[in-house]
Amino acid sequence: MQHFEEPVVAKGGVTVFTTEHAAVWADLIAAVPAETGDRLAALREIANVTGVAQYGDGRPEAIVVGQRRSAAAMMRIALFWSAPNVSAGDRSRLLEALEKEALAQGVLCLRAEEEMVQRIGGQWQRRDGFLQRWIGSEPTRRQVPPSWPQTAGFTCGPSALAMAMAGLDPALRPDRALEVELWREATTIIGPSGPGGCDPYGLALAAHRRGLRVEIFMSSAEPIFLDRASSEERRGLMSFVQAGFKREAEAASLPIEARAFAVEEIGQALDRGLLALVLIDQAPMMGHTCPHWVLVHDHGDGIYFLNDPWIEPDRLEQPVDVVDLPVRAADLDRMAWYGNPAYRAAVLVGR
Repeated sequence: MQHFEEPVVAKGGVTVFTTEHAAVWADLIAAVPAETGDRLAALREIANVTGVAQYGDGRPEAIVVGQRRSAAAMMRIALFWSAPNVSAGDRSRLLEALEKEALAQGVLCLRAEEEMVQRIGGQWQRRDGFLQRWIGSEPTRRQVPPSWPQTAGFTCGPSALAMAMAGLDPALRPDRALEVELWREATTIIGPSGPGGCDPYGLALAAHRRGLRVEIFMSSAEPIFLDRASSEERRGLMSFVQAGFKREAEAASLPIEARAFAVEEIGQALDRGLLALVLIDQAPMMGHTCPHWVLVHDHGDGIYFLNDPWIEPDRLEQPVDVVDLPVRAADLDRMAWYGNPAYRAAVLVGR
């Protein structure tokens, strides 16, 4: 009989394993059908992956694996496999074991695609394009703006603004034409190589031109994103463009708070019917420093909900990983700083 490593956490034949438990992964990959083994091997290479396996007679009978972003309070079920003789009760216990482990990691809800749910079972709430299983009480909130993942590496700000516009006007559907149009108006021109992203003044002006109410938080009096430019010439051009955007915003009498916002103020703005484009550092979620715009669209019970324009293909992410993503207030507070010295920026938009 093939040897399997002793369970990392063993209760009723159930093993909980993470990316650190290499021997468990190797044994499971060897024991399941080739296609499932290939999927397990791919998930093994991703950070923040947690699995639960049900054993019988020393062999795995069922496996469920979830993956999440570091600072997100949601875990998506990325894999489920079971032997033909596994009962609905065993599958339910496996799901509950994953749920318990997820909660210990700060996760507040599980998500899965419908085909996955049909096989694993359990009680799920149907959402737009996926199913969700909240751990505890789900905060009451408004309708979620449509998701529009960015179609280029430098268009997170325009994608976030397009989603906000669609959230404020249900008749509007974001598309690439709108994303690129907004980027052309709001871009600071230069990135590390090729096109660059957008600063808060440029995004605010693009929203203002479309008749939206706009408020700006910007704690830095100096040009931003200059660390993203590779030469003094590029930094000079970025500074020039941003100074022009700032003058235009001031000439349009857009409300500008020249200070760092508190996360609670984002919640207060949401309560006033505004949506918030918030600049974050991707490091807490993705493990590498990069400025990034997300749309924060609701909050409740200390949780903020955001639509993230970025889907990470190297982490096998899906559209379900970036829409209505719950993030604890403390984690949003940690993410919403960028630069050295650190600064904060947000653009509030409303009807």
